[in-house]
Amino acid sequence: MKTLYLLDGSAFLYRSFFALPPLSTKEGFPTGAIYGFMRALLYIIKTEKPKYFAIAFDLPAPTKREKKYSEYKAKRPAMPDPLKVQVPVIKELVSLLGIKIYELEGYEADDLIATIAQWALEKDFKVKVYSPDKDILQLVNDRLLVINPISQEVFDRRKVLEKFGVPPEKLRDYLALVGDKVDNIEGVRGVGPKTAIRILETYGSVENILARWEDFSTAFPQADREKLKLALELLSLHRVEELEVREEDLLIGEPQLEALKERFERLEFKSLLKDLEEIKKKTSQKSLF
Repeated sequence: MKTLYLLDGSAFLYRSFFALPPLSTKEGFPTGAIYGFMRALLYIIKTEKPKYFAIAFDLPAPTKREKKYSEYKAKRPAMPDPLKVQVPVIKELVSLLGIKIYELEGYEADDLIATIAQWALEKDFKVKVYSPDKDILQLVNDRLLVINPISQEVFDRRKVLEKFGVPPEKLRDYLALVGDKVDNIEGVRGVGPKTAIRILETYGSVENILARWEDFSTAFPQADREKLKLALELLSLHRVEELEVREEDLLIGEPQLEALKERFERLEFKSLLKDLEEIKKKTSQKSLF
């Protein structure tokens, strides 16, 4: 069975930037996020040897969620300038590796990944998603795993249930009840993880709660129906109809190794040059990765 690898590029470049100490070239150009991103990407390529791979990024334009709720992710600081200047370089290097980039105005990387993953599952692929964000865990099923590229935790259905107390298909409802501070989504006041699990055992889903609101609000009189409904909408991963997905685009192309070597030398990535040499050796074989 074919396996598609998907990486949440935006989530990971942020993690790369903040997880590593500040790095820069002799001329002072910041390189920490580029280095962390490429080190992780080349590790995946070397260890997994993927044939199908794509990376999704957010765009700076407001998303549909931000237009619906202006406070969505409002507590997140703006992208720092030292990170902002590294993003185009990361995307250039990804393209030189022959990996397809997906980005679409108005949508977050999560939505693009959900759309591509659903397409792949319908085409009988297995899917491995690399993302440190918990929202993406609602996609997990018998043929889709999520790997946290920071901790290397692998989330299957059992792992999601173990961590949150609910299966992947109920994670959206669970987060709508408890809230998500990272995305500035309010939950129901007085509802913590254990209470949310009990509520879902009773009602089954947030949609059922909304349909039986009088019963629910008796137990939680300070609950706000419209806020809970909005939370569910914000946490839903949407299929992006405008996104065209084709199998030939997902195949990793032939990497432009000489161009990559030149860029790595300019960025002073001596250790990553060794990884390129390993990839170069494989180009003498039929399978590049």
